[in-house]
Amino acid sequence: MAQYRTPAKSSKYYIPKETFLTVVHYCRQYPTWQEELKKEPVVITGIDYQRDRVQVSPSSDQVERIAVKRVAIYEKCKNVEDTADFVAGDLARWLIKGVCYGYPYKYLQAKGIPCGKDLYYQIRRRFYYEMSKRI
Repeated sequence: MAQYRTPAKSSKYYIPKETFLTVVHYCRQYPTWQEELKKEPVVITGIDYQRDRVQVSPSSDQVERIAVKRVAIYEKCKNVEDTADFVAGDLARWLIKGVCYGYPYKYLQAKGIPCGKDLYYQIRRRFYYEMSKRI
């Protein structure tokens, strides 16, 4: 992957290349998870409506599966957000835009990020390091 530069071995935030790429791809799923959480949960029952018969409520197994899936997605989003808050504080939303949505520093700078390039990249390296411990 040419667009991702792994931390150098001499860096205090060094993580192996494979771990680094796992963290990057984990974080890149954040927008998809956010969209999934915004959707209304849909329960497909597989029961056809018939006037002559009494209708039953959806199977608890289906509802349970959807609930468990949504909780798991919420926990993943919360993990990314908590790590960003821990590492970046006030810059967390900028860090999430850069790391999860793939916006380069120049784009963030044009939108008004309140820090310099060196500080942003240092925070981003630390974020990857901390996320590698949490996932």
